[in-house]
Amino acid sequence: MAANDDKKPKFIIDNDAGGDDAMAIFLGLLYEKYFDGPKLVALTTANGNTKEDNVYHNNQKVLKVANRQDQEGALHCVCLDAVSTLEDVYPNGYLSVPIYRGSKESIVTTPKVSDYYGVDGLGDTGETFPDLVPAQTEGAVNALIKYSKLYEGNLTVITIGTLTNVALAIKLDPDFLSRLSHLYIGAGHIHSEKYPLPEFNARMDVEAYHIAVRNATPDKVTIFPFSQTKEYLTFSKDWRFNTLGKIDTEIIKEQNKYEKVALNNEETWQALDPATVALYLRPDLVVEYKYSKHDVHVCGDKRGIMKNDFVEKDKANVRVAYAVKAEDYKVFLLNVFGAELNDPSRSKKALSMEVKFDDQTRVKQLRYFNTRQENKITLYMCMLAKEEAGRVRLKEPSDHHEWGPTGLMPIRSRGEPNGLPGLRLDVQ
Repeated sequence: MAANDDKKPKFIIDNDAGGDDAMAIFLGLLYEKYFDGPKLVALTTANGNTKEDNVYHNNQKVLKVANRQDQEGALHCVCLDAVSTLEDVYPNGYLSVPIYRGSKESIVTTPKVSDYYGVDGLGDTGETFPDLVPAQTEGAVNALIKYSKLYEGNLTVITIGTLTNVALAIKLDPDFLSRLSHLYIGAGHIHSEKYPLPEFNARMDVEAYHIAVRNATPDKVTIFPFSQTKEYLTFSKDWRFNTLGKIDTEIIKEQNKYEKVALNNEETWQALDPATVALYLRPDLVVEYKYSKHDVHVCGDKRGIMKNDFVEKDKANVRVAYAVKAEDYKVFLLNVFGAELNDPSRSKKALSMEVKFDDQTRVKQLRYFNTRQENKITLYMCMLAKEEAGRVRLKEPSDHHEWGPTGLMPIRSRGEPNGLPGLRLDVQ
């Protein structure tokens, strides 16, 4: 790990992998890549929007779409005839995100999982992806504790599902919260006549929520309630699909599919999970914080309903993100999800290179493999040769070469330190 990377803030997203979780993870990954944001070091899974088995597979899919699967380092070349270094293929390094599987059940009682985003949590698209890599062998709770020690004072955990993993980490290691830079919780409602019922994330494991907030301090724990998402960040479906949803990237195309089931049953768009991650990445989006002596009812008819007593900071146990800048948040989403459009390495389609030299076409085939899985990826690249006129001819791809989520990445040919025009890597 580079020295400057050690100092960069780190974060973990603890999630239950519904469509809103997918957007939150994409948001974190894109902000890291295009805005030099904090580094996402791990994903941890929990039961919630769907059963944990689906949550795990959904995390795999999201990382696959974002080209951030855990590869235990970089890809390795079997043949490097025309590639100087892997930095030429991955100019910013091949950054992987490991998945740690967490609780399949709540601590005491486990409510029925939601099908709000479809039975599988990601819109029931039926899509399958090849070469999905496995989770780490270590469990989520131990991983949270380990990372809190590894990056003590520089790690933020963002929970956008049930709090089961975090609560168990607190119980196993009472110093866990004190080692974090911060814990962001996307859950709960500020109870009122308008929001009289328990919120989903809190209701899915009431005891875990109780454990987390009873051990909290306002300097360490910020809660963004779903009630405040609804109050400040409710947007039209037209904006979601015809503005945000029209950004021409593979990530947004997939995200549109993940949310389709949910939005078919809604009149507006309001998503707690990406908003919670956004408030971590851009704290200036918050207009007002309040301090609360905060807990949750664990028994009786009020089980799962928040207790909020807004007080001075010295009497509080949590900080509540109360009011948020709606228009600035919309601009933030558009900027982050649209950043890829300005990436010079991106193209809608891969170019199939065909170079004429003595009336023959020379094609070089390279093979890379993943050191853990040994899943082979075939890379086709033409040997660059110049015609007598010194020009290179490119043959446009056929339709079946439609480019995937990784985009085009320029590479160099040996002996040509400045690279050669038009040379591209075509990953099948």
